[in-house]
Amino acid sequence: MQPDNSIAVLDDHQLIAEAIETIVQSNPSWSFAGGFNTSQQFRQYIQENSTPAFLLLDINLGGEDGIDLCRQLSKQYPMLKIIILTGLTQPAVIKNAMRNGAHGFMLKNMQRTELWDCLEAIKNGNKYLHKDIEKVLLQNSLDITTAGSDYIPKLSRREKEVLELIMKEMTTQEIAGALFISVNTVETHRASLLTKLGVKNIAGLVKVAIEKGLLDA
Repeated sequence: MQPDNSIAVLDDHQLIAEAIETIVQSNPSWSFAGGFNTSQQFRQYIQENSTPAFLLLDINLGGEDGIDLCRQLSKQYPMLKIIILTGLTQPAVIKNAMRNGAHGFMLKNMQRTELWDCLEAIKNGNKYLHKDIEKVLLQNSLDITTAGSDYIPKLSRREKEVLELIMKEMTTQEIAGALFISVNTVETHRASLLTKLGVKNIAGLVKVAIEKGLLDA
């Protein structure tokens, strides 16, 4: 078995790792390195064995932020190809993950053929997005480009909280502390706000938020 065909799973739900293992074992060209519940377990495995070629990584890992972990692992193990495996489909989350080192973005409702397509594409030097994710990003792009001046985006409760603190000129670290969330999560919400409001920076964000009265309700 070639070492560049080994696959690991980092997810705090054991059933996910077991399901992936079953799929991988059905293909003799690939090997299953193991399923891990925490980054500590995964790093210990690498120290005692070797770095697998691929890591299927969940975003919500109990007390760990999967996207921040993706950034860390991609820097620490540059040969490791990370594929986000999640049920989240928010455009800001997808873009943030890809910016932070992910080679692919897959949904947990994928078919096994989609997993093989993803692995082969990344192995050949390409990025890969689940078909439903491609549709989400396309629709998001169309929503932004077709939105008129009367368009008022729908913000989640957390996005409103982050926006309110941004408008109070709080830093990312201060917002994270105030809301008891990670800095990376704040960045994800900030990116989502920029995308939804169709602006490029915080100045534009504040301007549009005031114009549209997004915090009046």
